[in-house]
Amino acid sequence: MGFEYLFHPKGIAVIGASNDPLKLGYEVFKNLKKYDGKVYPVNVKDETVQGVKAYRSVLDIPDEIDLAVVVVPKRFVKGTIEDCGKKGVKGAVIITAGFGETGEEGKKEERELVEIAHRYGMRLIGPNCVGVVNTKANMNATFITDPKKGDVAFISQSGALGAGIVYKTIKEGIGFSKFISVGNMADIDFAELMDYLADDDDDRAIALYIEGIKDGRRFIEVARRVTKKKPVIALKAGRSESGARAASSHTGSLAGSWKIYEAAFKQSGVLIADTIDDMLSMARAFTQPLPKGRRVAIMTNAGGPGVLTADAVDAKGLRLANLEEKTVEELRSFLPPMAAVKNPVDMIASARGEDYYRTAKLLLQDPNVDMLISICVVPTFAGMTPTEHAEGVIKAMKEVNNGKPVLAFFMAGYVSEKAKELLESNGVPTYERPEDVASAAYALVKFAEDKGLLEE
Repeated sequence: MGFEYLFHPKGIAVIGASNDPLKLGYEVFKNLKKYDGKVYPVNVKDETVQGVKAYRSVLDIPDEIDLAVVVVPKRFVKGTIEDCGKKGVKGAVIITAGFGETGEEGKKEERELVEIAHRYGMRLIGPNCVGVVNTKANMNATFITDPKKGDVAFISQSGALGAGIVYKTIKEGIGFSKFISVGNMADIDFAELMDYLADDDDDRAIALYIEGIKDGRRFIEVARRVTKKKPVIALKAGRSESGARAASSHTGSLAGSWKIYEAAFKQSGVLIADTIDDMLSMARAFTQPLPKGRRVAIMTNAGGPGVLTADAVDAKGLRLANLEEKTVEELRSFLPPMAAVKNPVDMIASARGEDYYRTAKLLLQDPNVDMLISICVVPTFAGMTPTEHAEGVIKAMKEVNNGKPVLAFFMAGYVSEKAKELLESNGVPTYERPEDVASAAYALVKFAEDKGLLEE
């Protein structure tokens, strides 16, 4: 089903828009004032909201409204949804909480909201959610800050956790195409959103934070279709008995057994993340092409990070490539005598950008290598620039251009920032921990394997 009214609405009404900076309706409307389309504040008391003419009801707005963002007290939500239906609103995002997550009475009230909406052909996101963002359309229908633009669509069942991840990714330079806080999923759920995103060219990958799924069979059916087109990465909360109880009380979800979820994800081709960092690492990997095998080459200017990355890669079920003797001989011809020219290739701390270029080029050309991980503890001595090692890797990639994926693990805190920005701008996902770059490598291999693309 198409959700253009959610992500590219022609008209948006913010019902509960406010002039009070302490209210959520203030932040939602402030964010939406930047949207390129038409946005209308609805406020029963004030004639203007943040300098814009306000309407007492959505029914008073003279123009067509595709999307309503509802930020009113709970007692007014039912009447508000009825008015939205009469107005012909196509979709509503209900930020207001106090429904299914509170118990049986709340679930009953939630069902009533859905019944009203469906009677008018309207669909609902939420309630008990943060809202919806489409960075490509400059639309932020939430009360949180704008995510950085990127190509990962992120659907979160927890609003607060989702918001926290948005703030985390801004700091780390990770971008989203869409952020969708689904809350209690009274109506629109993971399956429908995934179905839509599968054909959305703005998204390379879909990341999910899941507490519970109401229709498991339907989720599997849709996920099987979607994962044939693009990767889906799931972080499932509530794996333990106590965690499952907490998840149930949080969004009123059916948490269920972790073993059942694990089997469902594997059956449907969904990649399983164990942590937030794991989920983000995997999702970001798909700016790179898919590998034809699971043999990884590692190049580094520091032995420790190389060994740790080798361990992390091995733990993910990948293996280090056995380099051809010709590759080893050519590496030995220009690297210092104390360099390690087997895999991992340790060029030692004196390695310059030219060494990174020549090494990366040889490793990418080696027929025994399916994927390259480039590591750099960015040096600050001997006149080296912060970006020369990254420049060497990028030059090698462009010259060889044989479709082998390249991932990077650059560490040195703020000293690494310019190098990481350069790599990311050239499509090379860059990580700060060996476990994260190994997760990214695993995601590429597993997705390629599920698609039947591995040659070994």
